[in-house]
Amino acid sequence: MVLDITDRLGIRTGRHVAPAGLAAIVLGAALFVLPPHSTLAAIALALVGGAAFALGTARRANGRWWALVAGLISAALLFAALTVAGRGLALRAFGQAETCTVTDRVMIETGARYHHYGFVHTLACGSGTLIIRTDPGDRVPVGTAVPILTSDLIEPDFADRHPLLLEVPAVLGSIALTAVLVRRSVRSAN
Repeated sequence: MVLDITDRLGIRTGRHVAPAGLAAIVLGAALFVLPPHSTLAAIALALVGGAAFALGTARRANGRWWALVAGLISAALLFAALTVAGRGLALRAFGQAETCTVTDRVMIETGARYHHYGFVHTLACGSGTLIIRTDPGDRVPVGTAVPILTSDLIEPDFADRHPLLLEVPAVLGSIALTAVLVRRSVRSAN
């Protein structure tokens, strides 16, 4: 079945669509991290880019099923690493760290269909008042001094949620996995 789809798409699919898919994934991650923070557009670009990358990789590998599956997995891991770990790396690279005090914490319901709760933290910082939304596992008690990463472009976040020892290997590992897949599919084509 994979071979039929890739044969119908033509030989140029592997050479042009796979890199275009990677570009769409990176653009989707940038839309997710940077303003205007369009989550729906980012996910749509990631889905289209992941499908294009997987089909292009399968075409380069002469329609082998493993290349399609590996392309989908690699694209998903790349998008996840660039959005989650990439946000923390961007905050550390283009922002500044500062210590703030939590002045208020409010629990809010974030799910319309299923009950899911999150927290809105109000922080008093030297540069002014900041508001940070978190999941239930990231609640910080009122009166606690916490390190914050702030930036003009990216929404502020708790520094503890972005450890460099996890984020750098996540981004580098996902890029390396994608590069290995591309190299292997090119080698299969030859």
